[in-house]
Amino acid sequence: MAYRLESYTPAEREEYLRLLSEAWDEAALTGDEFDWWFTRNPVGSLMSVARANGRVVGVASHSLYRMVLDGSERLAAFSVHATTDVSARGQGIFPALERKHEEEARSRGAAVVLAFASKPTNPIFRSLGWTPITRLRLWARPLPGRLRPRSSADRVERFTAETDEAVAWPNHIVRDARYLNWRYVDSPKGYECFRSAGGYAVLGHKRQRGQPIALIADVVADEPRVLLQACLAAARRGTRAVFALPAAGQTLDYARLGFVPTNRSLDFMGYELAGSLNRDPAAWRFTLGDTDFF
Repeated sequence: MAYRLESYTPAEREEYLRLLSEAWDEAALTGDEFDWWFTRNPVGSLMSVARANGRVVGVASHSLYRMVLDGSERLAAFSVHATTDVSARGQGIFPALERKHEEEARSRGAAVVLAFASKPTNPIFRSLGWTPITRLRLWARPLPGRLRPRSSADRVERFTAETDEAVAWPNHIVRDARYLNWRYVDSPKGYECFRSAGGYAVLGHKRQRGQPIALIADVVADEPRVLLQACLAAARRGTRAVFALPAAGQTLDYARLGFVPTNRSLDFMGYELAGSLNRDPAAWRFTLGDTDFF
C-alpha cells in the first residue's frame, strides 16, 4: 500500500477520533478529551496522520513534557494515542509515524522519547532501537470491601505551586501548577484532587473492560496514607476496584489499606534523542496519570 505521512491539522480531527474509537471503543478519547489532551498541553504536541487513497489510515502523536532527567530539567516526549486502520496494518505505518515524531522531537531539543508499550507495540519499538527499562506492577484494592476509611484531607480546586511538587523524586514529569491544573483540574475526565500536609493526590474514574473502576492517578507525599484514605472515601458507589502504582518505598502504606499486587504491569521503554537515556529502573518514578490511558 502506498501512503504518505502528513502533519496533523484540525481537518483530520474526526478521522483521528474515528480510528481511536475503532481501536479502543469505550476506552478511546472523547472529542472533548481529544481537544484537551492535544490542544491545551502547556508544552505542546506532535501529531501526524498517514493517508492512502485519500483516506486517513494511520494516526500517532507525541506529547511533550518538562521532565527532570538525571538532575536537570529537559524536554521529553511520550509516544501516545497511535493506531492504524485495519485495512492498512502490516504496512509499516506506525514505525514511519514514530520515526517522523522522533526526528521532530529531537529537532526541538527533546532529550528522550518514552512510552508505556502495549503488547502489539513492544516489538515495534524494539525494532526501532528502543530500550526496555522495567515493568511497573499495578496494585488494586477491591470495592466494595473493607469499610471505606475516613480522611482529613482537603479538596483542591486549583493548584497554585509555582515550583515542582515532586522535586525530591528521581527522573519524573515536572509537577508545577501549570502542569497539574492542565492534567487534572481542567480535564474533562472529572478527576478529584486532595491535599494534606506535605502532599496531594488525584482520584480518577473510568470503565475498564466494561467495569467501573477508580484509580489513584497521582500522589506526591512522603507519607501518603491520609491522601490514599481520601481517594478511597471518594470512590464512586458501584466502583469495582481502585488501581494504583505505588512507589517502591510506599507499598506497605498501600497494603495496610487493602491494596494488593495484580498480574498487570506497565511496560516502560525509552529511546535516546538529543540526550542520554538512563536505563536504571530505580532512576524513574511514575504514576498512573503519567500514562495516556488512565
